[in-house]
Amino acid sequence: MALAAPAGFTSSNLVFEENFSGTTLDSYWHPYITSRAANGWPWNSNGSGGSGPGGPLDVDYDMPSQVTVNNGILNLTAIRQAVSGINGGTPQTFPVTSGAVSSYGKFEFDGGYLQISMKAPSGDGAWPGLWLLPGAGSSSGDNFEIDMQEGGYTGSGPANQAFAWHLHTPSGTVGGVIDTGIDLTAGFHTYGINWVPGKSITWYLDGKQMAQVTSAQVPIPNEPMELIMSNQVANSNAAGWHTAFDSSTPSTMQMQIDQIQLYQAAGGGDTVTGANVTPSSPTQPTTPTVQPAVTQVTASPGTGTEHVGNTATFTLGFNEAVNVTGTPTLSLNDGNVATYVSGSGTSTLTFRTTVAPTDTATSALAITGVNLPGTASIKDASGVAASLAGAVKTFTGLQVDPTTATPPTQPTTPTIQPAVTQVAASPGTGIEHVGDTATFTLGFNESVNVTGTPTLSLNDGSTATYVGGSGSSTLTFRTTVASTDTATSALAITGVNLPGTASIKDASGVAANLAGAVKTFAGLQVDPTPVAPVLAIADTSLSVNGRGGTVDLGVKVTTADSNDAVTVNIQGLPKYETITDNLDGRTYKGSDITLTAAQVDSGLTLQSNYRGGGHPVATLTLTASGKDPTTGSVTTSASQSITVTDPRPATTTHTASSADRSFALLNQCMAGHHGRGGQGQLVAADAQGGGWNEQSLLTKPHH
Repeated sequence: MALAAPAGFTSSNLVFEENFSGTTLDSYWHPYITSRAANGWPWNSNGSGGSGPGGPLDVDYDMPSQVTVNNGILNLTAIRQAVSGINGGTPQTFPVTSGAVSSYGKFEFDGGYLQISMKAPSGDGAWPGLWLLPGAGSSSGDNFEIDMQEGGYTGSGPANQAFAWHLHTPSGTVGGVIDTGIDLTAGFHTYGINWVPGKSITWYLDGKQMAQVTSAQVPIPNEPMELIMSNQVANSNAAGWHTAFDSSTPSTMQMQIDQIQLYQAAGGGDTVTGANVTPSSPTQPTTPTVQPAVTQVTASPGTGTEHVGNTATFTLGFNEAVNVTGTPTLSLNDGNVATYVSGSGTSTLTFRTTVAPTDTATSALAITGVNLPGTASIKDASGVAASLAGAVKTFTGLQVDPTTATPPTQPTTPTIQPAVTQVAASPGTGIEHVGDTATFTLGFNESVNVTGTPTLSLNDGSTATYVGGSGSSTLTFRTTVASTDTATSALAITGVNLPGTASIKDASGVAANLAGAVKTFAGLQVDPTPVAPVLAIADTSLSVNGRGGTVDLGVKVTTADSNDAVTVNIQGLPKYETITDNLDGRTYKGSDITLTAAQVDSGLTLQSNYRGGGHPVATLTLTASGKDPTTGSVTTSASQSITVTDPRPATTTHTASSADRSFALLNQCMAGHHGRGGQGQLVAADAQGGGWNEQSLLTKPHH
């Protein structure tokens, strides 16, 4: 998508642009993460061009192979492929290979409006990051970090809608997570920051302001910063605040960057260096090129008639953050004023008025001007007074009637009966098994109050029980699939039950019309039969070289019920063999081992340490189990076996041993007793067949 100049800037302010033309990464990008503190070297380098964020939270390690350019798009691709990397100086195998780029020493800037068009990756653990660190032109280490966006955070809404912003400073960190209500993984969105060095940073999503921090809260950086874009993947250590890599994570997750632009106002003192840069350097003007000004005015309520005692709130939106001193007011055409309430340090100021008996009746309330009594002022961070002309506005339909409102005669019955107008199910499709839950939401045309415990009759023979929502226009019901339910290919609500004194009524006591609750959910199925996990074995007969040889067991496990906790039990592992999983590198031994589905699907490596002279055959018995977290019921797959043969070690030249010497002594002994009926010397070749204990026994004197 072609990015347009953000509000407050024009195309002449564009000083850097990257469109990712061609099929290779431009020379002003590094295919790894680096920073000022690392002197430009890759973080946690493995010596093969790789880098990693390090710490305890990532399952990914970045390699240049995962950074590609085509069709005007930069692709950073995370795949389920083990890679050897470094974490804090310690070698480590990571289950995910991903990609990252940085502009250290290539493209750096100090201030301006940076905007990036990105499509975020989707899947548990996906952690796309757009972030800034001090560049080669800074004078210190990694003392600041600006996070434009970190995806995948959990909070009040779905993780794919989360906008996470942060500013890390020597004095602490500020930030937050915002539910945007938009699936950010479904398409490209524009992420932006307007950075005024030393003064403020404002975050934007698709041109809408999301957050702002000023120097009154924490220090604002004023040094050249590099841009880093990374497709990280979080592990279970981040599960308290972020989705985590698990068996459901897709095998491929792609973060895509379409376009990058940097705008800087001429004469603003901002700087930019590097390739693909066209900075402007006019003579510094005595006044800024952009004066703070009112750009938007709204009223709440926006329409209706306000009587004595009613309040109206006015919001003035500015093109940049402004600071307020004193108590400004707004003049109104009803003879009253609206007084400043809050907003200093942001780009939005709030004013409020209360209708008084002395106000003049008007059919369209209007703001006629802004007053700055005494020392009151409205200025930006550089001290430039704001232009307030844009605050004048008439609100058609917002009336003022200073007479006391006469309450209407209460009708005996409402003109509108409360009724169900919308029905939804979550999940809306799929197969629900024993222990799975389904939630039904009934939407009404007005708020309703619930007494008792209403239920919904379902066509699988069960009921959904009321959970919450009384006092609002949305009621929630929930059901849990039981083994006694009837299988159905389309779950349906067949009616609403009000047992005992249960009721659903509006505030005036009128019972709701519940006929609209009846609905069939095509594709939402119920299958009450337990579903056992499916165990797949690639080869049931394996061989492994002795003394340190390894072989992949070739085992995979799947389940139709994603809620089940799935494990695989392995019995019969001999003492001379061990099993290592490729998820976290743990090694197991013993005749009874239980592993998680994630460990099994990461790949299992069997290692033999057999040191004998034979070629033993071990039989491993594998069984998969799935436990429902709600009911506790367990389903088990049929057991399957794998035979593992350890071939005999290569033949080695026999050298004299303690056993051979003992056998020689036995020959001498028997030769000495030949005259007493002994049999003479034994055949020497037979001595090779026994162990040291057997030969020692033979050499004991026999009388």
